[in-house]
Amino acid sequence: MFWFMNIIGLFYSNDLVKGLMRTYDKLPFLVYPLVFFTLNKEFFTLKKLHILFKCFLFATVVMLLLNWGNAFVQYFTTGETHYFYYIYFSRYSGHPSYCSLIVCIAFTLAFYFFNALSCPSVKTDGNGYTPPTSHLIPHTSHLTPHTILLLFFALSIYFLQSRTGILAFVLILSFSFFYYLYTHKKTVWYGIRGILIVLLLAVAITKLFPGRVGSYVHKVNTRQPQTENVLGLRGEIWSTTYQLAMKNKMLGIGTGHHAESYLTDTELEIFDKNHLFINAHNQFLQTFLDHGILGLCLLIFFIVYSFYFAIKTKNYLLFMLMISIFINMLFESMLERGHGIFAFSLFYCLFVAKNNIFATVIPKK
Repeated sequence: MFWFMNIIGLFYSNDLVKGLMRTYDKLPFLVYPLVFFTLNKEFFTLKKLHILFKCFLFATVVMLLLNWGNAFVQYFTTGETHYFYYIYFSRYSGHPSYCSLIVCIAFTLAFYFFNALSCPSVKTDGNGYTPPTSHLIPHTSHLTPHTILLLFFALSIYFLQSRTGILAFVLILSFSFFYYLYTHKKTVWYGIRGILIVLLLAVAITKLFPGRVGSYVHKVNTRQPQTENVLGLRGEIWSTTYQLAMKNKMLGIGTGHHAESYLTDTELEIFDKNHLFINAHNQFLQTFLDHGILGLCLLIFFIVYSFYFAIKTKNYLLFMLMISIFINMLFESMLERGHGIFAFSLFYCLFVAKNNIFATVIPKK
């Protein structure tokens, strides 16, 4: 859907070269569905997908260890602590917002394995493979490898200092708590206790290591929370983008365009001129601007249906992915950049590659 919208947008673009470049960047939206949904469904066994997920977890750990290693080296060399925060921390792995999306997905997968070990599904994948069961693992300690991974990912999310990433992570963590209660048939108070502990730890970390997020919280608490203070430059970008989108609300301005053709010199100052497109920093506004009302309606339908499908099939992985991508789409043009396109299209296809393969089944006691 997203790739074909770009193709249609080429026909009324005023810069065909930029339009073709953006369409090329979005090829995963075409290639991944063709690969995953044209192969024999029996190819996607639960065992194979678990191996792939573990490889992704390993790759994410390596990425974060490089970030942490660089931060410590720079700290011991210069004595500066800012290397542990935001763009300095993610210097070798890309923009913090997109790194946070990757880490949120990794956290979701780590929790999925952690939950499967303590409350295994009673069904197999049809090829004799059953997820690891808790009775095969001694319950001598709660500090399992997956628990360590969860803590590591949570800590790294904070130091990436992406406010969007942290918000998405908090929602994922909260839903994961209640998912754990559901699969283990625990009381609500059990989950509330856990959330309170997490909140106390979060407050402690924010106070001890304020960084960008700590400074933002301080500003919100000490100043009158006006919209322009909270949103900053994004407020101006959203306002300008919305006004431009409304002028071209039927079809949008197309896939490829010269920013100078649509923005005044004053407006151009708040946008990055090096982008291939006018970056709205909001995927819904971006789609509305590029493809008009029809494109926006298609995007909203896709998001709503994906949430519906995830809830209907009790697909925890898909639901967490949609939460993470939805929050990020509110503050970033997530489906216009390589990291966002790759992460979303790949894992969306993986999580729905085989009907109900990740549906939650509660064992009968």
